[in-house]
Amino acid sequence: MPIKAVIFDVDGVIFDSELLHKIAWENVFRKYRIVLDEGDYLEGIGVSDRDFLIKLKKEKKVPFAIDMEDLISRKIAELLEISRNGAKVIPGMSEFIDALSKDYKLAVASNSHKEFIVNLLETSGLVRFFSVVLGCQDIARPKPSADIYIKCSEKLNVPPFCCCVIEDSPAGIMAAKNAGMHCVAISSTLEKKFLSEADLIIDHADINVVKDYLGSIK
Repeated sequence: MPIKAVIFDVDGVIFDSELLHKIAWENVFRKYRIVLDEGDYLEGIGVSDRDFLIKLKKEKKVPFAIDMEDLISRKIAELLEISRNGAKVIPGMSEFIDALSKDYKLAVASNSHKEFIVNLLETSGLVRFFSVVLGCQDIARPKPSADIYIKCSEKLNVPPFCCCVIEDSPAGIMAAKNAGMHCVAISSTLEKKFLSEADLIIDHADINVVKDYLGSIK
């Protein structure tokens, strides 16, 4: 069946916003005198705040005594404040989205907080292209679970096998594949070696390559 909808992740796909998450976490951790290295933040790309903290607690980088819900709520508050100023759109992505919107239904599905997503989409003027916007509050299980992509499929009224996801992380790619969707990965955040499970990997928002790929799916 041909592709009828394209679903976008947000952080690292539409926006260069992974840095905003890092700044928000650093602001929270500073109050507890917790210092993480760059590798810790890289391993948190594409995963939920809860899964990020669970891993850090297991590795004893965040004390078990600190309440996880408190950390998450503080981080979300920091992130929402930062996101009111928007974020830089990945180079070429505005044109890429515009071009795809002429032939496909478009949606957004992210592990990030929905208000954060809407802040970035509205500030950038890109919100008008998306008929469905889903965030972490909309599902019980975050990526790599398929839940958010399955729900997005239902909201779009397009079956999963007629959807293609644009992702930038292993967790996101796994979620798309678990949902029975096609997946294009963009290596804007992580090296290609981390994205090998995707059906197609691109270096940048190359509309010709992606349109050719989408058109080849029958």
